Amino acid sequence: MARYKAIKTQEEVNCNLIPMIDIMFLLLLFFMLGADMGQRDLEEVILPQADMVKEDSNEREAEERTTVNVHHKIEAGGFSCPVYKKGGVCRDDSHWLMAIRGKEFTRDTIALQLKVEADLDLEPEADKAAGKRLSRRKVMIRADQGAPYGYVQKTIEACALSGIYKIEVGAAKPPKG
Repeated sequence: MARYKAIKTQEEVNCNLIPMIDIMFLLLLFFMLGADMGQRDLEEVILPQADMVKEDSNEREAEERTTVNVHHKIEAGGFSCPVYKKGGVCRDDSHWLMAIRGKEFTRDTIALQLKVEADLDLEPEADKAAGKRLSRRKVMIRADQGAPYGYVQKTIEACALSGIYKIEVGAAKPPKG
């Protein structure tokens, strides 16, 4: 009988890092985009103190509303406001901005955007005979405590003209004590 000699094979175990690197880049991209989208509604605003504050009870309601932020320009690119920087009240209208989802508007163009927002959720039983169109869309106005009231007033007026009647105004919680 012939003896068979076993063939020796050499096996090397290598770790293939390319798929793992691809997965890590995809995860990094996912988290970067997710983090950016979460903060688009809220610009840096110092809210006025309130005596009483009603907490948002439903997160779904917060997602279904439009948030209008009235805030001061950020100091960057050669822009500086010494009055606001020292904590004073800046009355220069060119320093104040209105934003919805990170997009800036003026007091004149905010009405057009609020009409678009109102059209997203029109009331089905709107009184068409009287020419009234109402929207179920909610609007939250978050204004800096030093912002000129004219910006808030113009936003409320634009909401009324667009048929939005559910308007909320953001405020900071009263201090505990």
